[in-house]
Amino acid sequence: MMMNKTNLNKIVSLLLIIIISFGCEENISTEINKDIVVVQGFIYADQPVTDISLTEVLPLGSQDTLAPPIINAEVYISKENDKYLLIPDEVSEGFYYYPGDDLLISSGDELSLEVNVNNQKIFSETIVPPKPTNLELDSDTLLVPEFVMGRPPDLEYYSITLTWDNFDNSYYYVVIDNIEDDAEPIEAISGKFASRFVSKPSISNEYRVSFRTATHYGKHLMILYRVNQEYVDLYESRDQDSRNLNEPLTNIENGLGVFSAFASDSVYFYAVKE
Repeated sequence: MMMNKTNLNKIVSLLLIIIISFGCEENISTEINKDIVVVQGFIYADQPVTDISLTEVLPLGSQDTLAPPIINAEVYISKENDKYLLIPDEVSEGFYYYPGDDLLISSGDELSLEVNVNNQKIFSETIVPPKPTNLELDSDTLLVPEFVMGRPPDLEYYSITLTWDNFDNSYYYVVIDNIEDDAEPIEAISGKFASRFVSKPSISNEYRVSFRTATHYGKHLMILYRVNQEYVDLYESRDQDSRNLNEPLTNIENGLGVFSAFASDSVYFYAVKE
């Protein structure tokens, strides 16, 4: 399964805004910032290539939260000795995708990204990681307790645990989506929030889901993503602030951002009333 590109790129966009603003604040002027190409390129095993985004850098002091999209670039994905031209997405400005069905993405593939725009050449490489193995939930039912004042619920009882193999200390993160057409909120306030949860990347072989994670009752899709170091570096860079400025971590040559690959497996569970 592939994470919805809008949600993932909102997360990464916010990270990049923070990182780039701090990293460029002291040394790069607003005019120079505008010429930098920011890449958000994500490749998923067993999925078509649809998630390559190019933007400018937001000018310092801008009130906008989304950077201006770049819509006039030549974008290529290379695999082995073959080169594939991506085309602009007519619906989502700044996104590029491959329209054919002959570009098959598999674990272990070595991929490169080439972008030509405004007399600039941007380049990056990544390797598609192996899929998670031996994914298993200890129960497919997550019990949600009645909320009684003064009675703290037993978190171990009202939780389920996902386990998988991680012999080489790789990074993983979990995405949980309620997939009911008309999901019932667990509490009145829950209805104001999206029924999605995204964990931070970590080196682990298990993840516990408690009733506090779910916002709605019903069927949930739980996706475990194996990720590469470049994505982890970007995620962890969000913690820098104006008292500790570092160059933004990036694996993009002549640009900023990230080009990375993911592989995933998924399970289902139900959140039900006790």
